[in-house]
Parts: sequence; structure tokens; C-alpha cells
Amino acid sequence: MSIETRTDAEAVPEGGQAQVSRMLARYLHAQRETIMDGQIAACHDDPDSVVGVVKAARRARCALSAHPTAVRRQSEVRRLVEELRWLGITTGAAHDLRAQSARLHAAVDVLRPRYVRGPVRERMAAYFDVRIRPAWTAARDLLAAPRFVTVVEDLMAEERLLHTGVVPGIDEPDNSVVLDALLGRVRRRMRRVGSARGEDAIDAAMHDLRKSVRRTRYYVESVRDLDPSRSDQTVAGLIAVQDLLGEYQDAVVAKHHLIQLTREAENAGESAFTYGLLLQREIDRTAELAAALPGTYWRSLRTARVMADIHTGTGTGGAAPRKTS
Repeated sequence: MSIETRTDAEAVPEGGQAQVSRMLARYLHAQRETIMDGQIAACHDDPDSVVGVVKAARRARCALSAHPTAVRRQSEVRRLVEELRWLGITTGAAHDLRAQSARLHAAVDVLRPRYVRGPVRERMAAYFDVRIRPAWTAARDLLAAPRFVTVVEDLMAEERLLHTGVVPGIDEPDNSVVLDALLGRVRRRMRRVGSARGEDAIDAAMHDLRKSVRRTRYYVESVRDLDPSRSDQTVAGLIAVQDLLGEYQDAVVAKHHLIQLTREAENAGESAFTYGLLLQREIDRTAELAAALPGTYWRSLRTARVMADIHTGTGTGGAAPRKTS
């Protein structure tokens, strides 16, 4: 059963905070449609065909999770959030491996021949092939399983409830309060990045920051009609930070693959020189991105901070945002 999309006559009225649940219902409906389209595309046996499923599951999960009161009060919402997490992780594993394979093969291709020692390309191909196929099989099996059908049905049921405005914790807090709480989490995680010491700790802090930025972005997307102009500017800024953090995470994952490839090459008596060279390049890339983060963060999140400050009464449309760290 489909939820009707909003017509112009149903536009959110001035100060219509009670419409947040309906906006969220429409947002979830759009993600459910994308998930179902991805299920059909998966029949073509292409792991990249489910990229939309992964992103839609993530959007729906983050938009729901941005309302902690609803998650806390409603066991059905908590379960749906966890099921969407499972759906995104399982369907995305094969695509992520394919993306890493393409990244590392491209890195080898730009090396001068004298730096490619041993059967590097062949080992990389075998390494990823043996991992991609079972991951894709698991994703395809999932999309044909009863559990997937249940997730889709649960999303549909949540849309209906949200459309009627009977889900506790969605319309009660003001939008600015929700946004300020999300930005508070982003600020705290940004501070953890600055205080982290050691490669592993910094990588983990950057990943946590990425997740909080992503949740904030998808929340703002889901309630765009409350303030379209500022929402669009805020989302654009959040995307800039998210893209930087996404590239950082890709480099982190590449490091782990290269370490494993190095072990396999050494165990086979092959030269590990090329893998070490590629590993150092990924380490250098994470350092570059970490250095670029503060500037990108402060430039890109300005509109989000102003948006929250205006609606909580701590600023004005032309005032500078309050200083946060």
C-alpha cells in the first residue's frame, strides 16, 4: 500500500511543527521506493545495482534515529532502526569491496613499472574476487528473504503511523531543539578528533564524526520544508564535510586491505615492496584529509549553526553564529 505524496495544497503551514511527522513519513516513503527499486535491479547480478538500497536504508535509519524520544518510547521504531542497519550493511558489503578493488588497482596503474614488484595485480584480483562473490551472494539472498519483506512492510507501517501523527516523540520537540542536539553531538565528536592520539584512535574518532554528520544531514533533508532555503544550504555544507570524512574512511579501509595483502604476499614468498608503497600513500592521504578537516568543518557548518541559533533565540538572521568548539 502506497502513501500519497504531498500536493502543493498540503504545503507545511507557517509554524507547522506538527507537520514534522508527515514530512518524515514522506521521506521514509521515498526511501522505501528506492529500496524496492534496488531489489528489482539486483536481479541483474551486479553488486553495484544495490547502491541505492544501501543509501536509502541509511537515510531512513538516520532520519528515524534523529528523534531519540521516539526511539526510546517505541520498541517498533528501535527494531526498525536496527533492521535498516542490518539491511544496509549486508547489501553494501559487496559494493564496498568492489570500490576498494577499483581504488587499489587504480593506485597500482599510476605507479611506474619499476615500483610494481611481483604479481601485484593478480594477487589483488584474487584477494577481492574471493571476498566479493560470497558478499554478493549474501546480499542477493537477503533481498529474496522473508526478513527483507518484513523490513519493507515495517517501513510502510511506520509511514502510515507517522502520516496520522500518532508516533510519540516526533512532533513534541521543536525542530531547532532536535537540530541543536544533533549539532551538539557533531561538536563533541569533532573535539574527540582533536584530542585523539595515535593512528587507530584518530581513525575511529573520524569515523564517529562522519556518522554524526551523516545523521544530521539526513535529518535536515527529512524536514526540509520547515525552512527550505537554509535547509538546502545546511545540507550542502554537511555534504562537504561528509565527503571529506568519506574519503578519509575509504583510505582507512584501504590501509587494512593493504596490510592483509602484504601478509599474503609475504607468506607466498613474494615482494611486499609495492604494497608498502601503496600503504604509505594511503597513510599520507589520511594525514592530508585530517589537516583539511578543521577549515572545511567551520566553513561548511556555519549555516547549520546559524539555523539552530536563530530558532533557539540565540542569534539573528544577520548575526554571526555563537562560537563552539
